[in-house]
Formats: sequence, C-alpha cells, structure tokens
Amino acid sequence: MFASAADVSCSESELSSSCLVIAHRGAWGSASPAAAAQNTLEAFEAAMALGVDMIECDVRRTRDGQLVVFHDARVKTMPTRSLRYDALKVKGTTSRPPLLADVVALTKGKIALNVELKEPGYVDETIALLRPFGLDHCLLSSFFDDVLREAKALAPELRTGLLIAAGFRKAFTIRLHAAHADCLGLHRRLASATALASAAAAGIPCVIWTVNAPQAMDRYLAHTAVEGIVTDRPALALERRALLHPA
Repeated sequence: MFASAADVSCSESELSSSCLVIAHRGAWGSASPAAAAQNTLEAFEAAMALGVDMIECDVRRTRDGQLVVFHDARVKTMPTRSLRYDALKVKGTTSRPPLLADVVALTKGKIALNVELKEPGYVDETIALLRPFGLDHCLLSSFFDDVLREAKALAPELRTGLLIAAGFRKAFTIRLHAAHADCLGLHRRLASATALASAAAAGIPCVIWTVNAPQAMDRYLAHTAVEGIVTDRPALALERRALLHPA
C-alpha cells in the first residue's frame, strides 16, 4: 500500500489493517456541510475535515497549458482541451475550477491525493507538480495505458492505477502488466466476488469506484484485495469502516 492519508500523522503499519476511504472529487453536495461543488477547493477542504484518507480529483489541460481540476471532456460542444482556462466554470457556479497547483498547495502535508489524468499529453507536467507534494502520498490513475507507462518511466516510485469499466480479464491478465500499473481501479460493476478473489490470489490490490451503498461499502471495506473505495458519501464510508475496524 502506498503511503496514505494520513501518513502525516499515522505510521504505515497503523494504516495497513484497514481499507482507505477516498473522497470522490472531495466532499460535495449533500456530503458537504457547505454544499460545495465537486472538484473544488471547498469540497477538498470538507473532505479533509471529515478525516478521509485520500482525495480523488480529475485533471485536464487547457488550450493555454493550465493543468485544471475539471471532470468533463466537453463544455457544451467544445472540447475542454480546446478552451482557455478563463473560459471554464465549475458547474452550477460562476467560479473557475481550481488549478492542480492550487489543490497541491491546499493539501500538501495534510492528505494523500488520487490524481486521475483524463487524457494523455501532460504526464510530465503533472509529475513535476506532484514531486514537491511527495510522490509517496500520491496515486496517479488513468484509463490510458500509455499514461501509466509514461508515469512509471518518469517516476518509478509513483504508484499508478489502471482504471477500467469493462474488460476485467484482459486488464487483469495483459494490460495491468503492460502498463506497469501497481493496482487496478475497478468500477463497482466489475468488482464481483470472483474478480476480487482472482486479484487477491495474484496479490493485485484494487481500488473500487464509485461505492455509495452501505452494503457495498461493508463488502469492499472488509475484502483483502481492496486497497481503497472511492465514494461520494465519505462520511458514511468512514462510519462503516469504524464499525468494521473498531479502535
């Protein structure tokens, strides 16, 4: 397991006995006391206040070269990568989304980051921003095998995760190794008992997304193959984990 959460205040041995709770784009909407929008500094602050182990965020690059925390590939009919940073707005607000540099500055020394690169083409810039943060407190995830291979070539010490929403067998037997990924990021539809048993037998850690139902949380939080769950309900996940792993 990578140095998590709260390695800032806990040793690895203290953390290794329980699955990580990863706040999906922070703590936002009804999961945030301030009803923050997702992928914003306010949502990340709310997640830290809850005491989650890690924050997941999406990263794209704009036409003017800014690494921005932004999920959507398009704004109306325009590809996000074709727009300047000042043309972007957080959905439902008039505010611009944060830059990755802003998120790094906010969270450094406080919490671990799961950075999902939504496209190829800016791996080197992302790693350059994350190095001062501490690569041992990061997980870099992507659906793109080439992104993970490039990341490993540039920073072998950085943990990487191959995200998949279909094709578990191919990912498990071929793509994971070819991409030099350290773990599998499985959509919950793929995280069956059979799939997780295969991962456990092979010693391949899994991160499951996006887990919001209490029964599913309990199942994955207790599974030896699951390194972390990504959730829109981080407070509930922390409660369920506390019941499974009482202090």
